[in-house]
Order: sequence, then C-alpha cells, then structure tokens
Amino acid sequence: MYADQQKIKSILTSLIAKRDYFQLKPATHDQIEIFKNRAFERKVDSTVIEQLVDLYKVADFFYYEIVLGFHSCTDLDIFEWWDDKELWIGQRDFYTIRWANNKFCLGEPSTISFSEEYEFDTLIQLIEGCIEKEIKVAEDYNKLNN
Repeated sequence: MYADQQKIKSILTSLIAKRDYFQLKPATHDQIEIFKNRAFERKVDSTVIEQLVDLYKVADFFYYEIVLGFHSCTDLDIFEWWDDKELWIGQRDFYTIRWANNKFCLGEPSTISFSEEYEFDTLIQLIEGCIEKEIKVAEDYNKLNN
C-alpha cells in the first residue's frame, strides 16, 4: 500500500471507528481498470487519476453521515460533466464533491465550491476539509437543538 493510500485509510478508519455501519470496501482490480480506462479516454490529468485510484483502492463508494460521499469508481456519473472539464466525484445530501479548475472542491450542485476555502490541491486535503465541514455541520445542528 502506497503512502497516500495509507493516509486515506488512516483518516477514513479513524472517522468511522465508532460507527459500525460505515465500511471501507476497496474496489476490485477490474473496477479500478474500468475507471482508469474511462479517465484515460477523456484525458483526465494523470495525477488526478492516481489520487482517485488511491481512494478507490482503499474505499470505493464510501459515504459518511452528511457531507462526505464518493461515487463508485465504475459510476458513469463521475464523468457526467466532463464536457466542462469537471469530474463529479461524489454527492451526499446537498454536498457535491468534484474536481474542477484543477482543484478538488466541496460545494453544492449549483456551485463548484462554497468558497476558495473549500478548494483543495489534493484529494487528501479535500477529505480532511469534508471532515471539518462534517464537524461544523454537527456543531451547528447541536446549537440549534440545545
């Protein structure tokens, strides 16, 4: 397992440690090859492909609570917006995860990102940013309900 895969696994394993119903299930070799072939056909940047493959080798179709949710690596929805040079990496509730303008972004369906604060150079930074957003959403919810 490569360093970035180990980092992703560590982050996600820590996140789900107290929740039995969330799992890390890696994609199969064949599923990853399908994703890579589709990405290469569209000439997706190789560093983006590598980062997504690192995720899929650890956790394919991973989702958690409110913010963090990734499509399966074989889901054609990933490439739905490729004509605009965007990858739609995932969706959870009203939160959209995509790669656009050479950044991994967290926003909503109608925006690329909430702000520059939610635009990241790496997938690992995006995952960490999504977790911070999860915490903020939970804190805001608790304030409203206490």
